[in-house]
Amino acid sequence: MLRLEGLLDGLLRLTAFGLLISMLVAALHDVSQAWDVWYYHLPFGARLWGLVPQSDFIFTDENGARFSGFPLLGEWLQGLLWRLTRLPTAANLVAFSSVPAVAVFLRIRFGVPLHLTVVALLAIPLVQTHATSCYVDLPANSAVAVLVMLTLDAYARRTRLSMRTLLLAFCVAALAANMKCLLHPLIFTSLVLFGIRFLVLHRPARVGRPVLVMLVCLPVVFASPLKDLILHQNPYYPLRIAIAGHDLPGRELPYASSPMWLRDAPRPLRFAASVSEIGARPLSDRRRWTVDQWTPSNASGYRMGGFFGAYVLVQLIWLVVSSVRARSRETNVAAIGFASLTAIVALMPQSHELRYYMVWMIVLASINLWHAARHSSKVALALGYLSAAALAMVLVVTHAGYVYPSGLTFAELVQRNTDETQIAALPQHAVVCVAKAPYSLLWAAAFHPPRHYVVREAEHLRDCGDATQMR
Repeated sequence: MLRLEGLLDGLLRLTAFGLLISMLVAALHDVSQAWDVWYYHLPFGARLWGLVPQSDFIFTDENGARFSGFPLLGEWLQGLLWRLTRLPTAANLVAFSSVPAVAVFLRIRFGVPLHLTVVALLAIPLVQTHATSCYVDLPANSAVAVLVMLTLDAYARRTRLSMRTLLLAFCVAALAANMKCLLHPLIFTSLVLFGIRFLVLHRPARVGRPVLVMLVCLPVVFASPLKDLILHQNPYYPLRIAIAGHDLPGRELPYASSPMWLRDAPRPLRFAASVSEIGARPLSDRRRWTVDQWTPSNASGYRMGGFFGAYVLVQLIWLVVSSVRARSRETNVAAIGFASLTAIVALMPQSHELRYYMVWMIVLASINLWHAARHSSKVALALGYLSAAALAMVLVVTHAGYVYPSGLTFAELVQRNTDETQIAALPQHAVVCVAKAPYSLLWAAAFHPPRHYVVREAEHLRDCGDATQMR
C-alpha cells in the first residue's frame, strides 16, 4: 500500500513539474494575443522602461489618461522583464510566476506539498489560461489570496505572529493594490482584520512597533489611489465616479457589462450563475475556457464562467465535509472566513467576470489543501487526484493549448499585423497615424529597424487629422 501511495504521489509530482516546465517554455515562446495585452498592458510597460518612448509612440487621449491614472505595478514588472531579457514574451513571466509563488507560500506556511498546489491551481481554467498570458489578473489575485490565507491563519492560531508575517501581509497587499483597483475592497478588509488580530495576539505594551509599521506601510499599499487623488482629485482616475454625492473628474465611466438575461439580476445571482457556468460554451468547444471568457455579446454565457463548475462543486463539498468532520478551530475559522469572502466577492462590481476575482477559487483550493495536509498524506493525495482529474478534463477541452508552445512568436505577430511595404515607404522622421487596435504598438519604429518615425495611436482613422495614415 505504501508503495502504491508513493507511486501515485510520484505521478502527481511528474505531472505538476512537467507542466510547469512546459508552460514556462510556452510563456517564453508564445506571444500573448489577448486584446488588453496590446491595447495597454505592454504599451504601458514599454513606455515605463523606455523600450518604446513617448517620443516614438503617442497614446490616444483615452490611453494617455489610463497611463496617468491606472495602477501600473504589473506593467512596470512586465516592462522590466522585457528590458532585462530583450524578449517581449518575458512579460508573460509576471503571471506565470504566480503559480509557483503560491505553491511555495503554502508549502512554507501550511506544509502543503508543492506539487499538490500546482495541480490544484492549474485545474482552475482561468489560472491555467492566464499563467502564460500578459494579463495582471492572476498575479494580483494570487497576492490577495496569500493575504487572505495569512488572515485566516492569524485567526486560527493563538500564538503571536512575527514581524516578518506582518511585513509579508503588507507586501502582498501592496503588490495587489498597485496592480488591480477592483481588489481594493478585499485588500482593505483583509488588512483591517489581519491588523486587528495581529495586535490582539501581541501584548498591549508591545504594539507600538507593529502599529508604526502599519502606519508606514498603508500609504505604500494604496500608493496608486493616493497618487491619483493628489494629481487628479480622484483616487480612481480616469473613471468618473461619485463619492458622498460629489462627482469626481474623469474621462470614462466605470466598465459595466453582463449577459442580457442577467442584466437586471443582483450581483450575487450573477456570481452564482457564473461560478456554476450556466450558459457556458459546451465542453466540446475548445473555447469554453479562455483568458477573457469572451463570447458574442448576445450569448447567454457572455464573459461568464472560468472556474469549471464541476471542480468548484467538488472543492465546495470537500470544504463542507472536512469542516463538519474535523470541527477544529482551524476548520471553523476557514469556513467562516471563506463564507465571508464569498459574500464580499459576490457583491463586487462585475462579480460574474471571474477573471477579476480568481482569489475566490484560489483561496477555496488553498484552504482544502491546508486541511488535507494537516490531516494525513493519504487525504492530501486523494485531494490531489481529484484535482488531477479536473486538470485532465481542462486539458482535454482546451486541447492543452495553454500548456505547451502552440502560438505565435513575437516576430510572427508583428509580421501578421503590420505592413512592411507601407513602413519601408515612409520618409525618415515621418509622423504617421495608426488605428489598428489592439495592435497599434506593433507599428512602432522600435520593431522595424532601421526606420525612424513617430506613431500616433488613434481609435479611428478619422481621428488622424493631417498625419499620414497607415491602412
